[in-house]
Amino acid sequence: MEKNNQLISGVLHKAKGEPNYTLRRYFPSPQLANLVEQYWLVDWDLPVGSQHVQKNLPDPNCHLTFLPNKCEFLGPVSKVYDYTMHGQNGIIGVKFKLGALTPVLPEPIEYYIDTVISLPNFLHCDLASLSKTLSQKDNDKARVHALEQALEPLCDYVKVHHVQQLTALVEQIKNNDDICTVEDLAQQSGVSKRTLQRQFKKNIGLSPKYLIRKYRLHNALALIDQQPNDIHHLVNKLDYVDQAHLIKDFKNILGMTPGAYIDDI
Repeated sequence: MEKNNQLISGVLHKAKGEPNYTLRRYFPSPQLANLVEQYWLVDWDLPVGSQHVQKNLPDPNCHLTFLPNKCEFLGPVSKVYDYTMHGQNGIIGVKFKLGALTPVLPEPIEYYIDTVISLPNFLHCDLASLSKTLSQKDNDKARVHALEQALEPLCDYVKVHHVQQLTALVEQIKNNDDICTVEDLAQQSGVSKRTLQRQFKKNIGLSPKYLIRKYRLHNALALIDQQPNDIHHLVNKLDYVDQAHLIKDFKNILGMTPGAYIDDI
């Protein structure tokens, strides 16, 4: 079981929030590598009467989460997602590969954007039984093993080529600061603009234009952590036309201005 120690992005006020919880991430086994991107487990133990609200700007992947007596499917998240932690508890999560679940979803992926479904019946496994099994495991290795056993039948439905192509396209957006438009992505990937728009709509439910804006904000959050008082640096570094465009993205996607975000660091 290999730990995922890659840099975490899209976590709001990351340094401020990290003391409140413990997060572990693991890569799937090779057999599930085209279905699952990672397993994630987070625990917290907060003083009585206190709470921590963690806000994230997640990747557009689907997730399956388990808490005691609770199992939920989370569709792609389009804006900020927040979760309130209190007392002592934890979550076990599965982050699916982009497009991996398209063949088994009863509705088009856009139907599930910003949607939570309890005990979904389309994942070809007994989630109630899996939830009970996970609650009886006392270590990460046993929990991940139980998840892999239960989810392996889903691998038969995955269209591997589509998943790998979609993953590569989104990785290009995430890792290239010079991709600022869909035209830039089309040029660098060799995939036409129309095909990009069609594939993203079918398998992610969000447009490539939106994801380019979203991942620029991921970069903005990381830069603010490094230099919290320099908005002009963000505009230049992320190649925004001007400060107004940066503020507009913050408001539309994060629900606040850069100044308000900095004030809360």
